[in-house]
Amino acid sequence: MWLLYAFIAPAAYGVAEILDNFLSNKIFKNPLTLSFFSALCNPFVVLLLFLFERPTWPPASTIPIFLVIGFIELAYLYPYYKGLQNDDTSIVAAFFGIGRIFVPILAFFVVGEVLSIAQYAGVALIVFSSIALSFKKEHAKMLFSRSLWYIGLAAFMLSFEGVLLKYLFDHGVQFSTAVGGEMLVATAFSIPLLFVKNVRSDIATHWKTFKKFIPLFSLEEGLTFIAFSAETYAISLAPVTIVKSVGMFIPFFVLFYGKMLKTRLPLMIKENTENKIVLKRTLLFAVMVAGIMLLGNYD
Repeated sequence: MWLLYAFIAPAAYGVAEILDNFLSNKIFKNPLTLSFFSALCNPFVVLLLFLFERPTWPPASTIPIFLVIGFIELAYLYPYYKGLQNDDTSIVAAFFGIGRIFVPILAFFVVGEVLSIAQYAGVALIVFSSIALSFKKEHAKMLFSRSLWYIGLAAFMLSFEGVLLKYLFDHGVQFSTAVGGEMLVATAFSIPLLFVKNVRSDIATHWKTFKKFIPLFSLEEGLTFIAFSAETYAISLAPVTIVKSVGMFIPFFVLFYGKMLKTRLPLMIKENTENKIVLKRTLLFAVMVAGIMLLGNYD
């Protein structure tokens, strides 16, 4: 049963990321403004969650964990939206695979843990596919896509989230409390953005636009909630490594959606759907997933 929930996550995340791309490229150009509006929707999603499962107060010892994962839930949005502004959605989704190499690298430098040959091969495949995906031609020059660095930063932050959620579950925190608490803390951390003058001004300028696009925000937040909840529930039932590896099928879903909907929704879909590009990306996505599976026993 957990495998079904694990696959629901990338399918829903794929649609949500397409909507995020539209919002960050066509509607809200300042990532901090979009981060604030996204966080503003969290309490409504949490209310819905609490209607399905009544939360309980978590142990006092877990409060620092909630603060960390809540901060991550907000902070990763800035590099994520910047990445979406610089590349196709499927490429951005694939670059999150970079996060899989951070834990073993940190383990090597901090405690001297050494990878197996298979795991080194996994790192090599992830790095190779990421570099190959990041090259793009601009003004007759081959350049690295800036989204590689933005999403690399976002992936670094998110590499801790799944492990910390698993920690909460292992210490008796129920699903609604963990997910709802994280989202509420993220909303609380968004409030200080109002004290940044240029952000506050941009938020005020786009307030009417935000209200106009509330249905789209609701759809995006609803899909993200479904994906996050499905993945988190799967993590509560199965090893986080396996669940996170299944989650790396997001770029395949995005590429599929883009191919199917590009002609019908040209303003919504930011994706190069030429057959040769789709084939190249599919192969490189597969190489990255293979690398993740080889690496995958570090969560």
